[in-house]
Amino acid sequence: MELAMGAIGSVLPRLAELLKEEYKLQKGVKNDVESLSRELAAMHIALERVAKVPREMVELDVKLWASNVRELSYAIEDAIDAFVVRVAEGSNLVDPINQGFFKRILRKTSDLIRKGKARREIAEGICDIKELADEVAELRARYKFDAAAAATTPATATVDPRILALYKDITELVGIEEARDEQIGMLSRPADDDQLNIVSVVGFGGLGKTTLAKVVYDKLRGQFDCAAFVSVGQNPDLKKVLTDMIYDLDRQRYISIHNSRMDERLLINELRDFVQNKRYIIIIDDIWDEKLWEYIKCAFYRNKLCSRIITTTRKVTVSKACCSHDDAIYRMKPLSDDASKRLFYKMIFKHDNGCPPELEQVSIGILKKCAGMPLAIITIASLLANKQVQTRDQWHDVFNSIGRGLTKEPKVEDMTKILSFSYYDLPCHLKTCLLYLSIFPEDFIISRDHLVRMWIAEGVVQKTTNQKDDVLVELGENYFYELINRSMIQPWDENDFMYYKDGYDNAIISCRVHDMVLDLILSLSNEENFVTILDQERGASSLSKAHRISLRDCNVVHTIPEATVPKVRFLSLLRADVHMTPAITMFPILRVLDLYNCHFEESYHLKHLGNLFHLRYLRLHCGCITKLPNEIGNLQFLQTLDVHRSLSIKELPPAIYQLRRLMFLYFHENISLSDRIGELTSLLELSPVDVFRRTSSIDVNGDSFSLLKALGNLTELRDLTIQVWSSEVSSIGRILGEVLCNLHKLRRLILQGVHRIVHLDSLPEFLDLPQHIHVLGIKPMYFFTVLPVWFNSPIDLPYLSFLDLSICDMRQEHVEKLGRLPALQVLWIQINREREWLVIGAGAFPSLTDCTFIQYCGLVFQPGAMPKVRKLEFKINVVDSEDINFDVGLGNLASIEEVTIDLLCEDAVEWEVEEVENVLRHVADIHPKHLTLEMRRSDEDKMVLDDEEEQQSEDPMEDSDMEENRAPDSMASESS
Repeated sequence: MELAMGAIGSVLPRLAELLKEEYKLQKGVKNDVESLSRELAAMHIALERVAKVPREMVELDVKLWASNVRELSYAIEDAIDAFVVRVAEGSNLVDPINQGFFKRILRKTSDLIRKGKARREIAEGICDIKELADEVAELRARYKFDAAAAATTPATATVDPRILALYKDITELVGIEEARDEQIGMLSRPADDDQLNIVSVVGFGGLGKTTLAKVVYDKLRGQFDCAAFVSVGQNPDLKKVLTDMIYDLDRQRYISIHNSRMDERLLINELRDFVQNKRYIIIIDDIWDEKLWEYIKCAFYRNKLCSRIITTTRKVTVSKACCSHDDAIYRMKPLSDDASKRLFYKMIFKHDNGCPPELEQVSIGILKKCAGMPLAIITIASLLANKQVQTRDQWHDVFNSIGRGLTKEPKVEDMTKILSFSYYDLPCHLKTCLLYLSIFPEDFIISRDHLVRMWIAEGVVQKTTNQKDDVLVELGENYFYELINRSMIQPWDENDFMYYKDGYDNAIISCRVHDMVLDLILSLSNEENFVTILDQERGASSLSKAHRISLRDCNVVHTIPEATVPKVRFLSLLRADVHMTPAITMFPILRVLDLYNCHFEESYHLKHLGNLFHLRYLRLHCGCITKLPNEIGNLQFLQTLDVHRSLSIKELPPAIYQLRRLMFLYFHENISLSDRIGELTSLLELSPVDVFRRTSSIDVNGDSFSLLKALGNLTELRDLTIQVWSSEVSSIGRILGEVLCNLHKLRRLILQGVHRIVHLDSLPEFLDLPQHIHVLGIKPMYFFTVLPVWFNSPIDLPYLSFLDLSICDMRQEHVEKLGRLPALQVLWIQINREREWLVIGAGAFPSLTDCTFIQYCGLVFQPGAMPKVRKLEFKINVVDSEDINFDVGLGNLASIEEVTIDLLCEDAVEWEVEEVENVLRHVADIHPKHLTLEMRRSDEDKMVLDDEEEQQSEDPMEDSDMEENRAPDSMASESS
């Protein structure tokens, strides 16, 4: 049943925090807190069970109870926050540096009074909440609700609409031919010695995995002695899966197998015995669990008869567990625009020749929202085909409903049910994470970091008692990647709309949500009162029960009534027109405030911002915001401050340095820092720092390195980028070394250089790289003469996964050292001096996937080199390549997919260049991976002519004289 969790996951550890000595609660209150914790823990367990049950199978009284528990959890968290804020406020509301001694004494006295009052208030609040919790518990008992019984109801108890895919008429299918042929090609590749080839098809729900597997199965089954097609599902019965498989392999022999009393072990043995001497093809459709696959694969006898197995799944990790090698994963692709149109029109008009002109534009819009998902295209087309009269208004109504959670037709409900299987398979914390995506509009590119920081601010990401805050980032990013693994969100790349990777750490940093999945998320969010969406079309007459508001593409004044919204903890304004109202003071318990690309009627500086004492996350990406108020120092619980796109903000107020809980600080490059940055000891990440650009208050002692030295106090820092645009760069080595000695948790270090070439050969003398470093980038114009001593012992850098380096003189022994880095995945290296060919030997670069050699010419790859590399870019000097018969060994790279080669043509003749191109093109054509090869010629103007061409170019007059001499002879012949 949807989310049904509220804030209960974050409340339990916070109640435990209240019991700590620092809050000095009275004994009676402690007992109430402990009792409340026990009751909530029991509710939490019950709700986790309920959350696994599809919403249509949950009784109304259970939904009511779950809703009450959710509201109770929010009330408890609000009460705890109010208490903690009251205890913490006072001493930090104004910078104590600006107070006199007498005023500080008065404030300290008032703090003690305030804390005593806060303890009395929390005692009263806990008492009230405990009474409410008792009422909720009684409600559960009154309805005799058994969560355990509800949870045993399988998610597939109703008829599974996916069964229709197994019985599609081949004539109804459109655009599947290319995918079918590609998968058959994968099945035809030579396997290992046992000849059993396993291909796994992976993709999110509705892409047509089952349909594709069935088409391939029908085309190939005649080539095998026996065949079987079985579906597994989310709640599989291993015994049923095995008996279905045996029955399908020989229906006459095993006609009574479903009545057998054989257990799983005997069934596996029976299956192995049956296929022992047979060539078989088996489809295992819709696998959700890696452990189940471990049992199923025991039944496949490896008999060296070229048997084939296809699995389908929505999870990338499951596909990797299933396939016989990395190459055997087939990632489902959306239909092309042309195939989408043909399928859409065929479903509606019974032909694929197009549609009436008045419907063409809206049909393009509908297909864009379907984004190549066959299930979505078929569903929407079926919806429109049922209309007796096809009008543009009807089509526009359907178009406007997609991606808004508003479509309630039976056909659409079937599609929603198919997509929802992935949702109900999520653990509770990932369900919560997914519902946050309802904040964003269709086709919005969502930043991983933005999403994770919001999850952290709202307590969705939880660490254990003994863990530090830096663990939150890793946990949150793991949540993000798990949603990708489960095909709920799509990694995004602006080039191919699939993958977008950080240039520094090769990680996916952005995603988008398919409109049909967004439709599901919005529907779930609406029912759970998770996010209230306000835009030009959706307003709200009452926001008294709203917890999160997402306001986008509209006018704030016309949407939010000027009344209090006491429960709102999250406010997101996206491309909104803000007329100074509503005042942010309307949201007293706000935890997240996100203003993105908003327009303000006048210069806006958020003067009441300092009153949002509960605020954890503040993102201001608005060009019209010119100033941050000094009262921002009151936000003692702020974790994230992001103003890096508010270019009108010229400086950070001094009160920023009072935010001792600040973990993430992002600002644009024109903002200078004070060396007081060293006071923010909770910082995990901050924007690039120019260590020689400081605010006017700095350098009172003439220390030009004070800012750099201050960074050494940030012992929790994970990510540091230092910009040095000064000629003093050669002086920072020793100080930088001292700073990094304190940063034991640093995982990412980037040095960005000056406007002239600077050699850094002395830097390694003072600078030891932290052992846990994952990313090292030393950007142009920084150069080392030879490979730094950091890499002499690769075992000292066990986690280094990204390296960007410039070296003047790269030698064979340097390549061998880099090749032993065990975790290196991305290598960008610039080499400025040409030497002999560099040989990449067997086993070198075991984890490398992306490699770019800039400027250097001459790489040769031996068998077994770079076993995982998929993308490669380097240069070849055509003149020198004759020494190796124009073959650099691309055929030895087993996983290569994309190669870019720059052909240096200086001093070469045309036929030599063409021969190199032909050899490389031939290698690409015969490579098992059918790699994509791009070749670029450089210095063509410096090519030379061969002997014959040179002679012709040198003797043009001689040729002309010969022609003239021939003419009289010819004429003489004619006269005679």
